[in-house]
Amino acid sequence: MKKVLNPNFQAGSTNNHEPRLVGDILTEMFSSNSPLARGYRQHQSVYPNTEPCVDIKLLTREPGRIPLGNYLDGAITRDAEDHFLFIENATNKKRNDVQQRNPHVYEGVYININRKPDGTLYPTFNRPQFNEQFTSLEFCRRAAEELILVASGFATGLGEEK
Repeated sequence: MKKVLNPNFQAGSTNNHEPRLVGDILTEMFSSNSPLARGYRQHQSVYPNTEPCVDIKLLTREPGRIPLGNYLDGAITRDAEDHFLFIENATNKKRNDVQQRNPHVYEGVYININRKPDGTLYPTFNRPQFNEQFTSLEFCRRAAEELILVASGFATGLGEEK
């Protein structure tokens, strides 16, 4: 007696025992309507610059793990389908030591306030992720509310640096 692994095929069928490429299986799985596939598609729309399930190799000047909060200056390249390579620059310059040209006085959800070298303040807008619920009109409304709130704080002296 043969065991039926897939009820759609007859026992002894050659179609259900042939090997398939992993890429074909993943493509079929992600194009389906399963909860995993829907979550993957939603993740890709919210985080468009991410590469899930990839290997990255770090070539650094010093061995060991990178301490939390440290930055490495270097370049990242894609050298295979799911493999990336990061090569640290050989210079001793670190990003932590670089003086920011126009530092943030206020960092918000929708806007940031920066200070020019002459002391004047100016706003910059954060790049939003638009979707059906969060449109450009809603972004402008929320950014305006945040700007009014910050401006009233600066007018009363709450937002000034001490």
